Amino acid sequence: MAHSPPPKLGYLPNHCDALRAHMHFLHKLGNAKTESNYHAYYQTLIKDGTANGAISNAYLTSSDVPFKTKCIIMKYRTGTLYTQKHAVLFKLSTSQTCPLCPQLDSALHILSECQHTQIRNMITKRHNLACCTILKAISYQQNRLLRIMHCLQRYRQQRTDDYAKSPDS
Repeated sequence: MAHSPPPKLGYLPNHCDALRAHMHFLHKLGNAKTESNYHAYYQTLIKDGTANGAISNAYLTSSDVPFKTKCIIMKYRTGTLYTQKHAVLFKLSTSQTCPLCPQLDSALHILSECQHTQIRNMITKRHNLACCTILKAISYQQNRLLRIMHCLQRYRQQRTDDYAKSPDS
């Protein structure tokens, strides 16, 4: 029984551009908005060392952040968060103003500028939660630092006591 030679393996063609064009044409997806203000600002923070990429993306692997929240953050970062501008683009609305207040709608408006009472309360609650989280982290680090300093003091004292008790002195 004769064996056929194994098939020759070759490189697969790069379909990245074709997939991106297909997804954008059908679903308006596949192209992150790298010209957005958020992206440009974030890139300058990364380049000058003000922001730490690993820390600012840590929420992606955190089990404390719900999946839905991660999706909203990514939509905000990529400029695809649904706003009235999108509604007009998809012919679902005729006005680009916020449905809750008379201001122009945008992602930034949704996250921090809307003056509607319920939205303001949500923004304040989110702000207070972020402050509490930061204070807990600072407090934890301070307590940890105090414990380390206390251990060092005890170690130094023990070394001093051991030196005083040594027969060479």
